[in-house]
Amino acid sequence: MVRGLPFALVLLGLVVAALVGRAEGIEAKCSAGAIVGSKLWARLEAEQGTKELDLTHRLDSKGGRLGRKIAFRDSELRYVELLEDFCEDLPSALPLVRSEGEEPVWSVVGKGHPEEEALALDQFPQKQAKEEMKTVLGNFCFSVLDDHEDGIVGLLKQEDWAGERERQDFLDAFTALVLPKCQGVKADEKEL
Repeated sequence: MVRGLPFALVLLGLVVAALVGRAEGIEAKCSAGAIVGSKLWARLEAEQGTKELDLTHRLDSKGGRLGRKIAFRDSELRYVELLEDFCEDLPSALPLVRSEGEEPVWSVVGKGHPEEEALALDQFPQKQAKEEMKTVLGNFCFSVLDDHEDGIVGLLKQEDWAGERERQDFLDAFTALVLPKCQGVKADEKEL
């Protein structure tokens, strides 16, 4: 029994290290959350929903239609379409350090963002590292959706965000919901 003790301690150490790494999560959560919120805002703006969903497909014994019509805005279909493949479609973003001694900030890189692209080439010269960071951001997005899906749907039901409200109001409400510690932190102003 004593012979297996060192192996058990090593195994326990590995499990604890894995749990600590998982609990630590992503670095620069506030800026990563701003990217996720900005992507959701872009999906809201691009929404092409119909005014009503016709649910009167059943017929009664006399041939009359049964059911009701509901507003697309209030339908579950709207939220399924908004969040479907959401985290797979995130823009290319990397945690970039702007100047020595600062914390990294998640920034969108690629076309239309030349300054960020130059920093990305300097800080992430290998394609594999960029792909790994895209996976990290995607995993963060999945965890946000998993942990706060009902709250996000409730937030979207509360207001007609794309029709009445401003982008920053939505990002503030989204941040307050999913990352309350990040309230008041200025989000990246760039559109996705």
